[in-house]
Amino acid sequence: MAEILLGVTGGIAAYKSLDVLRMLQRHGHGVSVVMTHTAERFVGAASFAALSRREVGTTMFGDDDQPGYHHLDVNDGMDLMLVAPASANSIAQMASGMATNLLTSCYLAFRGPVVVAPAMNTSMWLHPATQRNIESLRAFGVHIIEPESGLLADGATGPGRLAEPTVIVDAVESVLRGVSHHGDLAGKQVLISAGGTREPIDAVRFVGNRSSGRMAWALAAAAHDRGAEVTVVQANVDLPREQGITYLDAPTAAEMREVCRAQFPGTDMLIMCAAVADYRPVDQRAGKLDKSAADSLTVQMERTTDILAELSALRDEQVLVGFAAEHGPEGLERARAKRVRKAVDMVVHNDAAVDGAAFEGPDNIITIIGPGDAELALPRMRKRQCADAILDAVLPLVSGGAPVTA
Repeated sequence: MAEILLGVTGGIAAYKSLDVLRMLQRHGHGVSVVMTHTAERFVGAASFAALSRREVGTTMFGDDDQPGYHHLDVNDGMDLMLVAPASANSIAQMASGMATNLLTSCYLAFRGPVVVAPAMNTSMWLHPATQRNIESLRAFGVHIIEPESGLLADGATGPGRLAEPTVIVDAVESVLRGVSHHGDLAGKQVLISAGGTREPIDAVRFVGNRSSGRMAWALAAAAHDRGAEVTVVQANVDLPREQGITYLDAPTAAEMREVCRAQFPGTDMLIMCAAVADYRPVDQRAGKLDKSAADSLTVQMERTTDILAELSALRDEQVLVGFAAEHGPEGLERARAKRVRKAVDMVVHNDAAVDGAAFEGPDNIITIIGPGDAELALPRMRKRQCADAILDAVLPLVSGGAPVTA
């Protein structure tokens, strides 16, 4: 488990850092805390000391009888630095290389991965100076956890609210896993499809599905963290896009087929995670249908092209991974048959019958099905954890070996 340095800056969201600390401890990590003096006006250092069972750093220098470089001593032995919440002022100092307090001094001297979770008023977050500072931190390699939109302390509604503690801890785990897997996909080209296609009925209506794209987003982030060049072909995904990943829009099945075919040559691995519509309306009606024109509506549907099977027939040496979202006890057997029928290397079966898992939820329950009888059934876990498990299993195939199944 890792040693984490938790930096807490001034703002009403500082109280959430106590929950972040607790969750990190439950994940088995050791947590040391440094605070700005402004942060102490919202949450006392004693609260963090009681939970961390460690001395909390608040001043630049050690005790008078133990002089030293306190910011260097605090960093010693730390694997990751997390600043949550990060105020606009602290972000500005970090971006410009200023070290006016213990926290910003620790940041400037820190040599491991850094994760920053901003929290501030909407106007401050949207100000060009803050956005410039955020981009500067990204350019330095800092991992930014975008703030959420919602009701803020000043009564306004908009972006700027600190991400939920579970989101922050998941991001920390993601970065730690990326460090441990650093470079094992370096030089590889990974193509990932994401989201759910929408097939138009008329100018405003469509046939679609509930796919959120979260699983594909997790796979893209995991592959990118491992050094891969990642391209995501996405259909109707409303999630933040990560720097360093290429995103191509393909809202319908036909457009996804076209883009995937264009990107497929030269790809080392294709992960077909999108929920592509199996059927589409034969004719898209012009304009908007008038619902008063008839008491019922019949829409004639036709099959769409099976993109994964088509690319399987065209592949050279690419590794192909499909997904099978199934519902019911026979789902696993259908997923096994799908791998054989589509002639792909691996199929990930995910159970869509469990609330909060698979579509739209943060979790997934998957079984990784490889060649022959190779299978790996995993318990319910976060989608980023699933992504790392999938890449762990498929990595040997990319290198010409056998999939990991235990």
